[in-house]
Formats: sequence, C-alpha cells, structure tokens
Amino acid sequence: MSPPVGRAEVNVTHMVWDSRTLAAIAMAVMLVACGRGAHQAGAAGQSQQQNHELAQGRKSGAAIDPDMVAAVSSAHSTTPISMRFALAGRPVIGTPLTVTVALVTATDVAISHIRASFQPGDGLQLQAERNIDISDPGAGAVIEQELSVVPQQAGVLSLNATVVVDMDGGSLARSYTIPLIAGDNSAPAHAP
Repeated sequence: MSPPVGRAEVNVTHMVWDSRTLAAIAMAVMLVACGRGAHQAGAAGQSQQQNHELAQGRKSGAAIDPDMVAAVSSAHSTTPISMRFALAGRPVIGTPLTVTVALVTATDVAISHIRASFQPGDGLQLQAERNIDISDPGAGAVIEQELSVVPQQAGVLSLNATVVVDMDGGSLARSYTIPLIAGDNSAPAHAP
C-alpha cells in the first residue's frame, strides 16, 4: 500500500518560488551590496583643474555621489572605464524615472574617445537621449548623463549600455546592465 502523498506534495509546492521572485530578490541584494559609500571623499580639496572639469560637466573621481552603485558588467575590471548609477526614486509602472549614469575613467589610462549607447530591455521605455559621445575625457574623469525611463511592467527590468573606449593601443568595448525593480502602485495593499 502506498502512503498518502496529497498533503506532502502541497507543502513542497509552496516552498518552490518562481524565477521572477528569485531574480527580484537577487537584484535587490546586488543593489544593496554594490558599494554604497565606496567613494566618500569630500570636495573641499578640489584643484583648479577639477573645478574646470566640473564646469564642463565632468567631475573628478572624488566627486562621485556616494549613493551611486556599480552597474552590472561581465568584465571583472574597471580599467579603463567603469559605470555607476543612481535612481531618483522607486521605479513604478507608468511613472517616468530619472536614472543618473556616471562613466568613470581610470586614472592611469589615456583615453581619446568614449561612445556609450543605451538600450531599454523588455518592459522598459527610454525617453531620453540614447548616446554619450565624449572626446578627450581626461584621466580620472566622471561623465554624468541623466536618462528618463518609464517602466511598462512590474518586475525586474534592465537598462543596457554598450560603451566603446578608444585608447592609444586600440579600442575596447564593455557592456553594462542597470537593473530596475518596478512595482505596481495600482495593486491593493495587503494587510499584515
């Protein structure tokens, strides 16, 4: 005689999470762990060159907003460039959101040109300029760009970037992903 399996199967079924829930949790953990407070230097000791860069829309590495987190990249190196980002608020379906993106050049590499192109993933609409094109950014420069996106669906969404860096020794391409976890404000609140 076989043992009854009905109740045991139900308990196991409730323990299995769907892939979207796991992805959302993983992305939230990555966002928190991506270096909050990694660059907390003050701007009090900026030189005239740094002030000149600020006037041109470029900043020194010390001027990076400490609330910015690293974009996800398949490369394990920040040379010759890295990307950080900050969100102006919580992503909500149908509500425009400003994403501030910073391209940070390495201090020990001579870069002659940077081209960046942004592409929205499924469920995300990009409303702003899709490209950055900078000549002679300088070593240790921070190039900031504000992008406006509108989540079209709830869940984990992505804003993708391809960055091509021209140096004396040739060109190098890097790909980055900016994860966004969009919520739906139209859903009724659950009582505890």
